Amino acid sequence: MAVATTTARAAPRGSSTLTRRQARLAMIMLAPTFFVLILVAFYPLARTFTASFTDEPFARPEVAVNHVGLANYQRLLGVQFTLFPEGTRLRDVIAPGYQRVSTFELLGARYLIAAGDPMWLQAVVNTVLFTVISVALELVIGLIVALVVNTQFRGRGVMRAVMLIPWAIPTAISTVLWRYMLNDNTTGALNALLSAFGIIEPANSLAWRSQYPLLSVVIVDVWKTVPFMALLLLAGLQIIPHDLYEAASVDGANIAQRFFRITLPLLMPTIIIALIFRTLDALRAFDVFYILLPNTTRSMATHNYEMMVSSYQYGYASATGVLIFMIIFAFTILYMSLFRVETD
Repeated sequence: MAVATTTARAAPRGSSTLTRRQARLAMIMLAPTFFVLILVAFYPLARTFTASFTDEPFARPEVAVNHVGLANYQRLLGVQFTLFPEGTRLRDVIAPGYQRVSTFELLGARYLIAAGDPMWLQAVVNTVLFTVISVALELVIGLIVALVVNTQFRGRGVMRAVMLIPWAIPTAISTVLWRYMLNDNTTGALNALLSAFGIIEPANSLAWRSQYPLLSVVIVDVWKTVPFMALLLLAGLQIIPHDLYEAASVDGANIAQRFFRITLPLLMPTIIIALIFRTLDALRAFDVFYILLPNTTRSMATHNYEMMVSSYQYGYASATGVLIFMIIFAFTILYMSLFRVETD
């Protein structure tokens, strides 16, 4: 009986030793990967974070670098909302170092919005609006395309290949093409098309990039990214068993009931993944803003670029980069909490 007890107790000890050996081997095998990650990811992030507390210039090593504490973040995050009565001078109500963003009237009183960096505040608003609108449109249109392509019809394979062409074209090239298509006069393809159908008069051509800058960027991004969204959703549709639809049809469920009771619930994990990918990508949008709307309507990424390269403010641009990282991280946490994404 004693021998049996000893053997029973020895088994977990041997299993524990084997587990420790496997963990040690795994750490040894992963060590080169960790080293590369530290070299190419952690060090640049740490360098950016430390530089965000300085006034370090860009590409000027001869200039002395001073520690400024939280001054860069105070400038980026500083927003003033105050009463601005009629007859009052702006300098009497605006805080030192702040610039006016806008004034508006509410309930018979006039108010002032000012910021330490108005262009950064506008860039954040532009990026968030662009992200929400473009990702929502891409999800809806991509889901429709995926549902159509998932059905049986002649030429389905050709359509699947053709719909990927916009996604296959590099973003810079497609944005340049759209910049000419969105010209303000009838030389722009979109205005010419609207004129041909009698929607607008040739003399009243729409100035897309100057009058509707965010709409122009959304149009380009949706055209470019809908195939990617459709491809992800199509992959999710392919793994839904067809037997479920046959059973629902036998039970008398119509198309709408099958979609909301079978397709949508089973497709939700894929939709969440697609939303996370596209949201994080849209929040980092740079090329489509920079090429289509140079120096007119900025995103967070283009503002960061302008502060570093054009204004030579590396320390300030580093603080901007840290805030962009925090905003993207916040959106990720929001998605995981809202849709209850499992982390195990």
